[in-house]
Amino acid sequence: MSQLERIVFINRTIEESGGVTTSRIEQEFSISRRQVIRDINYLRDHLGAPIVYDRSRNWYYYQRPFTLFSNSNERMLVLNAIVKSLAQSQGIMSDLTEMISEGIDSGVEKHYRSLSDKIIFNTPVQDWPDYEIFNKICSAMKSEERMSMHYRNALGVHSHRHIEPLRLVNYSGRWYLLAFDMQHEQLRTFHLSRVEQLAQIAGDRMKKRFSDAELDTFINAGYGIFMGNEVMYVTFRVYGWAIQTLSTQSWHPEQKQRLIKEEGREALEVVLPVSNLQEILSTLLSYGPDARPIAPQEFVFRYKQLVESMWKSIKTI
Repeated sequence: MSQLERIVFINRTIEESGGVTTSRIEQEFSISRRQVIRDINYLRDHLGAPIVYDRSRNWYYYQRPFTLFSNSNERMLVLNAIVKSLAQSQGIMSDLTEMISEGIDSGVEKHYRSLSDKIIFNTPVQDWPDYEIFNKICSAMKSEERMSMHYRNALGVHSHRHIEPLRLVNYSGRWYLLAFDMQHEQLRTFHLSRVEQLAQIAGDRMKKRFSDAELDTFINAGYGIFMGNEVMYVTFRVYGWAIQTLSTQSWHPEQKQRLIKEEGREALEVVLPVSNLQEILSTLLSYGPDARPIAPQEFVFRYKQLVESMWKSIKTI
């Protein structure tokens, strides 16, 4: 049994029972008392747990509230399901995948392991990259060298770019390259499946333009794949069935929502930051008449434009 599994067991038992005796841990894992004490010392000294010994009850307990792994078994089961699903969808259910899965399972208590095959993860969209292109980008990022790229945008327009590759990002099952575009002198996001040709430029070194923190902020600033430092906060409301759907979803860490009454009916009002209106508009339209934009005015205006354009297209059928 791994030390991680024992640590998880000790923590969960204290959370559920108020404390744990060394004899219970010894019996659970068939280990010596010396090993139990080493695990408890690790929990206290390396993981910061306020674990102390109570002589009157002959057990160890937390001196103050402490959370080590909230729902750790469940989290590990979900992680294992994701790994297995993604590996299987690529046809790589190999010994290596099994080793990874077993490694994750080592952090799951043995009583939970039988559930591993009963937790299933399916995702409708997986845009797997061309691994030759993926490899070239990784190589250039590792050596910090610029690249020459032939790219086709969403409209089918071809262009030749000189870029500094900075991050590979998976968003909603699709892969994107975040790079500094030398021609436009700004950060750009490129859909990896639209990269038609890519070559590393040996000796053409990248400049250190952004810190890791700045790139993380750029990537995570707003909702969607349209990244950027400049964001606007949009407000919209949903009704009926859409309330239940959205109330359990988080589209962005800074998302705020509240239930309100609007002209006698219930509505869920959502506020979140976006860097570009295109994706949030498309998402909102998917809710049909059970959603509407509130603010800012540009958001409302763009939404109305799209609805009117769709209505004109329908009338021509």
